[in-house]
Amino acid sequence: MTETRLVEVAGHWLPRIEVAGIPSGLARAVIEAAGSWPNWCRAWSAEAARHEALADEALRLNRPVTAGAAYARAALLYHFAQFMFFDDLAQKDAASARKVAAYRKAAPLLDPPARLLSIPFEGGALKAYFRRPERFSGALALLLPGSDSTKEEFPALEAHFLQRGLATVSLDGPGQGEGRAFGGLRADITTAVQACCAHIRAELGLSGPIALVGMAFGGHLALRAAAGVPEISAVVSINGFHDLGAMWPALPPVYRDNMFYALGASDAEDARLRAAAFNLAGAPAASVPSLVLHGGQDRIFPADQAAAQAEWAGARCSATVFPSGNHVCNNIPHIYRPYVADWVRESLSTATGQPA
Repeated sequence: MTETRLVEVAGHWLPRIEVAGIPSGLARAVIEAAGSWPNWCRAWSAEAARHEALADEALRLNRPVTAGAAYARAALLYHFAQFMFFDDLAQKDAASARKVAAYRKAAPLLDPPARLLSIPFEGGALKAYFRRPERFSGALALLLPGSDSTKEEFPALEAHFLQRGLATVSLDGPGQGEGRAFGGLRADITTAVQACCAHIRAELGLSGPIALVGMAFGGHLALRAAAGVPEISAVVSINGFHDLGAMWPALPPVYRDNMFYALGASDAEDARLRAAAFNLAGAPAASVPSLVLHGGQDRIFPADQAAAQAEWAGARCSATVFPSGNHVCNNIPHIYRPYVADWVRESLSTATGQPA
């Protein structure tokens, strides 16, 4: 069973690992070094530590560009060490903590730098990273991760928006990454998005339009939250879903394990009941332009969920299914990521009356 789990995770998510910024040869070498699923987290963490050491040495030699890239790569390696690994939560938590620490070191060395935001929320603080391009249009993309993703996975995605003059904020919402301090995933994160947008306005002094962009689970959360946040001028769901409860019986075992952990469930029945709350039916749709993208080969959230999302979102929604795309279309990033970034730039330009 453990061998099957390694093959399933590596086979299904290898494109995601690569598109996040881990070279294919390196990813495959780590998977081979792991050999079996119980060794997954240890193998990825050991490789991450080597890249941290490379970054430390580059910093000692006054090579900040090299150091920044190596710290960011180490953070990604730690991220995939804990990714879908629920067998030993102490290992998972340790890798997650080292990921956060490595990216903290990378952030000021990136181009453009990433600024850590602490957003007041429910007596604590949500964490996010803000990046602003040199040629800034005034518009911003607010990026939401999925169920076992975090803000530290997003630098390669952020680049597409930054290249088009948009600033980015990558947010760990409640139940995501550092947001697990607030418990498991919530079906409605409107208040968290409201808090983030208020912080963007008050602390960053930005008054331009904001697009809410969600990946996978984050796509569902983005669509649901957009209606309750006046600052949102456009919303994107990438391989999200309409009704998690309806899909529950058909979810692959590894994703069911992910849901058990991410939802903060006490047992399998509790997880099923919590999953049923993630349903767009009855929730108000935003009146702003929306984009629903999906991969036709998604084995986790089937493509009919995109059609259901689009119908729920209404007349201002554009929907596209890429027939060859897998989950989050990670096997065709050269197609979907520029498509999303261009759509966001053009939609936000329309919102301000400025030329795209």
